[in-house]
Amino acid sequence: LIEENHEDFEVDFEEEVLKFEKDDQIYILSFHEPTSQIWLSSPISGAHHFELKDKKNSKSWYSTRDIKLNLYDLILNEINKSNDS
Repeated sequence: LIEENHEDFEVDFEEEVLKFEKDDQIYILSFHEPTSQIWLSSPISGAHHFELKDKKNSKSWYSTRDIKLNLYDLILNEINKSNDS
């Protein structure tokens, strides 16, 4: 999905770690099995941990620090900012 919509990003998935990068900006997503969390390392917003939550009858990954912060929205927002620069 990232490569289809954002051709300037390079995407790799290896050993259950998703890495996507553009220029010198590298994002790393991995599933942390002991905590059942997705961990994100972002060059823009730093490190985040996300848990699967049921909100408004829909499941999504939300930040453990800010329940309003959704993984999908955060990544999409940062990628779009990156493309604007």
